[in-house]
Amino acid sequence: MQQTLRMKVLIGILVALSGLGIVLVHELRVNQQTAAAASKLAAEREKAEQIDRGDKAAIQKIRERNAQKASPAANQ
Repeated sequence: MQQTLRMKVLIGILVALSGLGIVLVHELRVNQQTAAAASKLAAEREKAEQIDRGDKAAIQKIRERNAQKASPAANQ
């Protein structure tokens, strides 16, 4: 009788530990996916910032060229 009760308690403990293990695995997987998504978002933001810097540099060059073109025309 005691041995049967002890066996049932041990099985219950194993079931509870298995449940905890499943929950932990799920949480780890979710955290990994979140980290991957955050990394991808950071890379996309960096790429957008690089494009923005390139656009600003191109606009600045155009303004400088326009200023140079306007400068000799004003002197003539």
